Amino acid sequence: MHQSQIFLIQCECHWVSVYEASKSYRFVRHIYVYGMINPSDLLTFDNCLFIPDNMSPRIRPIRSSLDADHCVWKIPLSDPDHPEKMLTSLGKWSPWSLSKTLNSNEIIITTMTEQTPQKAYFWSPSAGSVQIVMLPPNVHNPRHIIELSSGLSSGSYLLCHCPESGQQLKKVCRLVCNGNEMNFVGSPSGLDDIEPEHLAKLPDGRVLVVDHFNNRLLVLDADLKIHMVLMRPKKGGKKRPCRFAYDSSSGFLLVAFHHYAGLYYLPLS
Repeated sequence: MHQSQIFLIQCECHWVSVYEASKSYRFVRHIYVYGMINPSDLLTFDNCLFIPDNMSPRIRPIRSSLDADHCVWKIPLSDPDHPEKMLTSLGKWSPWSLSKTLNSNEIIITTMTEQTPQKAYFWSPSAGSVQIVMLPPNVHNPRHIIELSSGLSSGSYLLCHCPESGQQLKKVCRLVCNGNEMNFVGSPSGLDDIEPEHLAKLPDGRVLVVDHFNNRLLVLDADLKIHMVLMRPKKGGKKRPCRFAYDSSSGFLLVAFHHYAGLYYLPLS
């Protein structure tokens, strides 16, 4: 949600669907991004849309994508018909999800590769700079990283990931950044029966978590130990929440499911 508009992507589609963020929710247009193959997230940043694309179709193989470098697409909202392919010089780096730093100066890119240690990228599109930060070596299959308190050298972050079988790691963990490395800190969440996919910090300090395979949205307290179920679709209802966006000015929560999207009101008072 941005500037009274809602932007939605769908896996293996080369367009962004735009709707009015009003009571009618009228469809406005498609923004076509020719060459986009597997969009996995969407972030509004500096009056642009940013979309990670690992160029690897999940279902239908596309021969032309086999040697394509992974990228993040930049779509200026002032000129949406001219998207730009960014960060291709990084090669096969598997960008998966995005968040912005608290000072809104950088984009945090969470990646998923088969190599260890896993990496996060701190990217300033305006300055053109990229800093690579190594995640702890036992992190497997990271899904999303958000910043909880400011400062690349001293800030704290929250990670959701899917540990390998037999590991004792929790699925939602706090991290601190020391130079070019992140390390675990504090007490991790005690939630073992979740499949976290996406995170967001609410203005009141609580944390939203997409529990993907359990079809739920969870709210965690700041200590990550107490939670409540915000949404549990009934039988036959919308399934597999993937992404969400919260607009603190209106209190609206946009939830993206597979092939669906829902808009909900989430007052914090």
